[in-house]
Amino acid sequence: MSAPAPLAGTTLAPPVLLEGPKGTELQRLGRPVTRPWWTSEALLHDEGREQLRAVHGAYREAGAALVTANTFRTNVRALRRAGADEELSRTLVRRAVDDARAAAGDGASGTRRVPVAACVTTADDCYRPDLTPPDDVLAAEHGWLVDRLAEEKADLVLAETMNTAREAVVVTDLCRRAGLPVWVSFVCREGGRLLSGEDLGEAARAVAAAGAGAVLVNCVALADLDAALDALAAARPGPIGAYPNLEDRSGIEEWTPVNRYVPVACPPQEFADLMAGRIERYGLDIVGGCCGTTPAHVAALHGRLAPDGLSGGAPS
Repeated sequence: MSAPAPLAGTTLAPPVLLEGPKGTELQRLGRPVTRPWWTSEALLHDEGREQLRAVHGAYREAGAALVTANTFRTNVRALRRAGADEELSRTLVRRAVDDARAAAGDGASGTRRVPVAACVTTADDCYRPDLTPPDDVLAAEHGWLVDRLAEEKADLVLAETMNTAREAVVVTDLCRRAGLPVWVSFVCREGGRLLSGEDLGEAARAVAAAGAGAVLVNCVALADLDAALDALAAARPGPIGAYPNLEDRSGIEEWTPVNRYVPVACPPQEFADLMAGRIERYGLDIVGGCCGTTPAHVAALHGRLAPDGLSGGAPS
């Protein structure tokens, strides 16, 4: 049997294994992950950057096929709320990509370089689709960050935790115009619908038509994962994937961030078996875990895939 073809815009052959979240690991290390800086706080200090580089390294050692820069909250609106000016905003984006690039390797000492993805998320709250700005504001704000990512030569944009099809299409179009491959990931509620209430299949087809190289779901509760994947697989606009939320959020209000480490609801081997089963059932091309996921979870999934010759996205 011939090897699977690389995903569009990359050298990665499916199934591609993603990094886990930075926020979970930073919280485990005792760093604040809260308004107004969120995970970008770590980019302000040498100590924080060292911790971020260590987190990247741990995920890569665990088997992640790419390194994802900590640009999740380096967007215009978040940094303005934190009081960052234009110069500092550009600096934080540069630091995030530089740290990811360092972890990705440069071929020295036999280290294989892996792609550097950069995160773009919603302009406002990931879990509040009602706060989504008008299209012209979205174009201006997302355009600023996409231009910075193009300047820093990110290999790929991961537009994640998107809660409306409209915003996701704007981001996709901006990335394609900037010459950046883009994967789009939606956050879903029960029943396989976006937080906005929109149909996931329709949203997936819309971003694929705009140029997305893959469509995923992320931060979906484990109980809601199959419904989302049923809808995504039925639409099948191209390569698809998933990285669910693994936190035990008992007693925490739904869709509410907390500034503390939240224990996991799914141990590493159970997670690995679950995701390997979803690869078989749905033909997933990209897999991983969102909030709560640790390097141990990534390592377990990598080990679960490797015996079948699925090495987690090795370059073809």
